[in-house]
Amino acid sequence: MSGRRRYSRCGIANVGGRLKVARDVAVWRHAENEMLVVSDEPGTTGELLTLERVVHGTLITIEVSVIDSHPAVVNGTVRHRLRLRSSVASDTGQQPDARTH
Repeated sequence: MSGRRRYSRCGIANVGGRLKVARDVAVWRHAENEMLVVSDEPGTTGELLTLERVVHGTLITIEVSVIDSHPAVVNGTVRHRLRLRSSVASDTGQQPDARTH
């Protein structure tokens, strides 16, 4: 044999999974079901995200979708301004999922 493999190096197919990437964002405005945040990364319209905030020692988790994403200059640096909509309807009285941090 001249150093050749008899088998393939990779052979993974049909693998399900979920990638969770944390990004820091600054919340600029929050009104009803919408909020405006600034991020280092752009968003894609329709993208579903989970926003986590710590309020008085409690982790608040809010499911949101990206409505709009545009580049913006913040303190001389190009960032991305994302308009997000919460999946929780404000008129139903539902509260975001709260977990103790």
